[in-house]
Amino acid sequence: MGKYEDNLERIRKAMRCEPVDRVPVSPCGNGYYAKAQGVLMKDYITDFDAACTANLAELTACDADSTQSVIFSPYLLGTQWLSKTSLPGKELGDDEMWQVVECENMQHEDYYDIKEMGWDAWQAKFIAEKCDNNWENLQPFFAANPKAYQRFYEAGIPCICDFLMITPFEYFCGGRSLEAFFMDDLMEEPELMHEIFDMVLEHNLKAYRQQMIDTKATGVWIGGWRTGPDLVSPAMFEEFVWPSFKAYYDLCVEMNVIPIFHLDSSWTLVLDKFTRLEEKTYIMALDSKTDIREARRILGPNVCILGDVPCELMTFGTPEEVKDYVTKLLDDIGPWGVIIATGCDIPSDAKPENVRAMCEAAHSYIK
Repeated sequence: MGKYEDNLERIRKAMRCEPVDRVPVSPCGNGYYAKAQGVLMKDYITDFDAACTANLAELTACDADSTQSVIFSPYLLGTQWLSKTSLPGKELGDDEMWQVVECENMQHEDYYDIKEMGWDAWQAKFIAEKCDNNWENLQPFFAANPKAYQRFYEAGIPCICDFLMITPFEYFCGGRSLEAFFMDDLMEEPELMHEIFDMVLEHNLKAYRQQMIDTKATGVWIGGWRTGPDLVSPAMFEEFVWPSFKAYYDLCVEMNVIPIFHLDSSWTLVLDKFTRLEEKTYIMALDSKTDIREARRILGPNVCILGDVPCELMTFGTPEEVKDYVTKLLDDIGPWGVIIATGCDIPSDAKPENVRAMCEAAHSYIK
């Protein structure tokens, strides 16, 4: 086998919680890669050859075992949250980070349009009219993906997240805005929400199945942001979120695609629900807000955990502090069944020496 196959097999062994020759590292950090390589943000999101070069340079420098993206477009965010996105070089300065605009972009009446038109037709119309025509804006990104994947293959670095599976909850919480979605929709019209959620989920399962086939996907994110227990009660999670998580997980297992539960914020209160899933079949990606040691206790030794080096440590800490954090983390929850990365993305202002330290600590760990 070549480097690519060796690295991918190391990731698969980690997912199965089997012994590996070294603890794998799988960074995610698009903004960081641009900053570290001196590429302006406005160029990073439009010149995908330059973006791919920057990503490969940083990932090669830290001898990454895999990545969670090969290139990135912030136009993806608008399609995923039915929102507009402020972009560097347009609404923002040339080297500023992109930002999803939090507003009530979608009105309550749109739910009835979805029922009438169907999710696919309504979504296409809404994104064209209310989300800066993001599908059209994404065409250069989609066109650049095959070349970027080929370059990563030649460099021996597999991508373990080929796309994002987003729940109906996240779509509408973004489009309707936090307050309107929770108070006006979930609280006042749960029956309508169930009807709409079922329509979206049925469509998405068909679309994601085809996307897995078309992309020959290795792995996908099953995203959890505003569905965490910081905002959603366990009962509401069970009612409105878990059915989508379980359906997406089942599809991944059926299609032999790695399901990665990408869970931002604190998920400690609902981690027990994931014990319903078969061990050694998924990756639990946590940031530093979830108690990762408690996650290991609840999930047991046979669930792979990805994370969770704190972003603030990457920016404000020292290499020695980063190495100490990684070592203690592996002492407590590893070394098998662990993939090291930052919590969510590497922050754009992280110190390169700290990123290297994170990777070196994982790769040199001996228990």
